[in-house]
Amino acid sequence: MNIEKKYYYQVDLTVALTTSEFVFGYINISHIPYFKFMELFKDQVVNEKFLFDDSLSYFIDEELYIKHKEFFDKEIPFAFDFGLFEYSVSLSSVDAQNYQKNYYEELPPLLT
Repeated sequence: MNIEKKYYYQVDLTVALTTSEFVFGYINISHIPYFKFMELFKDQVVNEKFLFDDSLSYFIDEELYIKHKEFFDKEIPFAFDFGLFEYSVSLSSVDAQNYQKNYYEELPPLLT
């Protein structure tokens, strides 16, 4: 009997204190479509064939935030403070069995 496991994929905004190596918290931002992440992080993509492929995460620095401030303020329920926090965005997966869906059901598409 071959039972294939199903996974959900979540994109998290990791919030870390600039003065510490410890993570302050995570914000699930999986409601944002992958194509928007491609647009936001296109300058940070180096060797990836797929979004989040070879990188551990992408970073939201103050310059990127200012460039897309209206979007970030509308879509992410957090007050950005670059003097206090550093922000990175990463993809994780979880086994879908017995888990409430608040994730993507497929991996990001091929970058073109």
